Amino acid sequence: MKTPKITKLWTCPQCGRLFERKEQTHSCRPFPLEQHFERKPVGKKLYEKLKAQMEHDLGQLRVESLECCIHFVSTFTFAAVKILKDKVRVDFSLARQLAHPRVSRAVKMSSHRYLYFVEITKEEDIDQELMEWIREARDKKKKHVISNE
Repeated sequence: MKTPKITKLWTCPQCGRLFERKEQTHSCRPFPLEQHFERKPVGKKLYEKLKAQMEHDLGQLRVESLECCIHFVSTFTFAAVKILKDKVRVDFSLARQLAHPRVSRAVKMSSHRYLYFVEITKEEDIDQELMEWIREARDKKKKHVISNE
């Protein structure tokens, strides 16, 4: 079995976000998490279920709230969630093509990277199939992290 690469994360001195690469280009504008849910009770409920299921199935993860969406992060952002009024849209990238009716949109980012969008309209959509895709997205760059502290 291949040993995961050991990574020390860089901390942005302005916003405190962690990145694999020093001086990683990013937005230093955190966004209050609760603002994503204003007037979106169904979206909030689905997000909470998705987050709980991800923590149960995948273990430790970080949540970063940005104006555009909510990121789920290990040593990199492996999934992002957009909160909508009556659903949530989760996106993740895989190193393979995924042809499935649940995928509402697919974008070829490079020869070995595909971005997928899946819409969640009910709690039952948060199932093992979705969790396996998200796990695959997270594990594509499995690394051990050295704490910066």
